[in-house]
Amino acid sequence: MKCAALITEYNPFHNGHVYHAEQARQIADADITVAIMSGQFVMRGEPAIYNKFLRTQLALSACDLVVELPAYAALSAGEYFAEMGVKVADYLNCDALVFGSESGSIKDFEHVAMQLNHIEEHPEFQTKLHEGKSYPRIIHELLDEPALLQTPNNILGLSYVQAIQHYAAHITPLTLQRHQTNHHNQTIDNQTFASGSAIRKALKNNDASFETVVPSSVKHLYTSPQLTLDEVFPYLKFTLLRASLEELREMHTVSEGFEYRLKEKIQSAHNFDQLMQLLKTKRYTYTRIQRMLMNCLLNFKQANKQNEIDAVRILGMNEKGQAYLKQLKKEFPDRHFITNVNKATASYFEPEIKATEIYNALSGQTANDFNTPVIRVQSQ
Repeated sequence: MKCAALITEYNPFHNGHVYHAEQARQIADADITVAIMSGQFVMRGEPAIYNKFLRTQLALSACDLVVELPAYAALSAGEYFAEMGVKVADYLNCDALVFGSESGSIKDFEHVAMQLNHIEEHPEFQTKLHEGKSYPRIIHELLDEPALLQTPNNILGLSYVQAIQHYAAHITPLTLQRHQTNHHNQTIDNQTFASGSAIRKALKNNDASFETVVPSSVKHLYTSPQLTLDEVFPYLKFTLLRASLEELREMHTVSEGFEYRLKEKIQSAHNFDQLMQLLKTKRYTYTRIQRMLMNCLLNFKQANKQNEIDAVRILGMNEKGQAYLKQLKKEFPDRHFITNVNKATASYFEPEIKATEIYNALSGQTANDFNTPVIRVQSQ
């Protein structure tokens, strides 16, 4: 069985994602699509609009198998996010990785990836990195033609291609041009497609316009957000006030003395937006700061960041996904494909279990990694 991987967040799942999954199946000539999905917190540095179990149900309207992207990776910048996503795809023996991009040309990505590999070995690259410059900014400064690096999905796509070259050369990278809508568009002005940002805004405001841009078969599952940054803020403030500078310095993605800024600014912040206004600098993007904050909330320490995949958490599947999983278990008897978390398997997923416990404590949700069996649906 030929398998195409999609590294996703589905925050929430919408028609653009259905298109991605359907097209991925076609261009990869795949029998199976696997969604490698962020869990309870996402790359934007915020809690997912719905927990991973509900988002798995939504995703299974178009994908055959849904697995969890490691939690540390989900709250990381593009390079580590991509590296771990590709390593999960490799662990699942996927043949192709299909990602959306503004470019739509895989040859462009492969060409720039080769240039980047040379640049990263250049002494000047390391110098700029030690100066605290972000990866995209360094590349802009050192690469002759950074046109491909002007948009967020192209930048992430490039990270996927590089990760495949470094860690999983047998996987074929493929890209689809993103359909219709801009990544950060805040309004639903198309009857079929809308950005995740616009859909989240509509759901938060009880605006029914989202109904035309999500799959009709699962439309009834969409509710108002389960957890927002405003609801997280009091607990985040407590965390930052309680933690010492030394503790904050140890957190995943906190660097360059930013712990001092966190300690200073939290004193006078009364809500999340105000805190972000106080923390922002020219050097740090909003999402980079938000990821730091969520890593502090979850007590994700840099020292505990994983670099290899020892097991994969299976969140949901249809019959096709189940057949593929059966094939994988037969082909790779020493690998751990975990459908139900219990005492024997919990040690593989400590950060993910902790993220779920905190998500539930803040949102009032009750589905957790121990009481929620793998989600099964009928194949479409």
